[in-house]
Amino acid sequence: MHPDERLLNLIFVLFNTRRPLTREELRTKVGGYESDASDDAFQRMFERDKEKVKSRGVPIETVQVDPGFNDALGYRIDPKKFFLTELELDAQDRAILAEAAKTWTDAQLAKAAESAADKIGDTDDGLGLSLGLTLNHESASTLFVAIDDERIVRFDYLTKGDTAPKTRTVEPWQVLLSGGHWYLVGYDHARQEQRTFKLARFKSGVTVLAEPITHFKPADFDIMAVVSYWRQAQDGDGLASVAVQHGHAGTLRIQADSIEAGAKHDVLTIRYANEEILARDIAVVIDDVVSVEPPALRAAVTRIIGEVKKRHES
Repeated sequence: MHPDERLLNLIFVLFNTRRPLTREELRTKVGGYESDASDDAFQRMFERDKEKVKSRGVPIETVQVDPGFNDALGYRIDPKKFFLTELELDAQDRAILAEAAKTWTDAQLAKAAESAADKIGDTDDGLGLSLGLTLNHESASTLFVAIDDERIVRFDYLTKGDTAPKTRTVEPWQVLLSGGHWYLVGYDHARQEQRTFKLARFKSGVTVLAEPITHFKPADFDIMAVVSYWRQAQDGDGLASVAVQHGHAGTLRIQADSIEAGAKHDVLTIRYANEEILARDIAVVIDDVVSVEPPALRAAVTRIIGEVKKRHES
């Protein structure tokens, strides 16, 4: 797991807890902390992560979990001290902001299209890849709270290959950000066994039920291993090879299954299910990339850049 991805997991856990969490609790809740690491190694990693998060302007609070025990410290992030106060916008204001956001995105693509115009013809050079970090913030936040409260959840889920979503009732164990997507692992009532769910396939919001969970995660549960296996088996049939410049496409590296460092550039291997989504991500940061395989993906990027360029020329 890329260190930045572990930091995001840490931030989301601390944002969505109702109470301060001790270091040992964070060790079991945050994806990215190796379960087999020694206590000293974990302590050093956690302290480094905590300082990195603070240095990026995210205020982690350290408080006493129990006033009767001075050495029992807990950690949390208070959203009120981090987020801006809520804006009061009417329908017209929201419409203007939405249009501005769309224009900004198109402008990014237009700039990339102009600078890459000579790089996308019939040659093999010049294509890149960006993050495409599809974070389902609302569902992830709801799941974090449900896990904290040990409550059962319900949601509509579209399994790969199905034509219609089905309602799933799940006892949530842990949520992980991996490869730019959120994953939930828990006990599925319908299948009566452990199951992994990709939040991008949720077709409804998450409803937290009143019933408490009765099936708890195993003592040797390792969410990183579970999600890694699931991604290899189910999360996409496509495999892209993307060469990027040194020091660039940092967030993209989060999505890579592997990274091979080279003398002139790094080669990222990325598994994907939706060619169109990945192609759009590539178009946004076209200047940071040396090459892309397979040819079908490269052709999709060429088409998208051409469409954007044509739209802004008209």
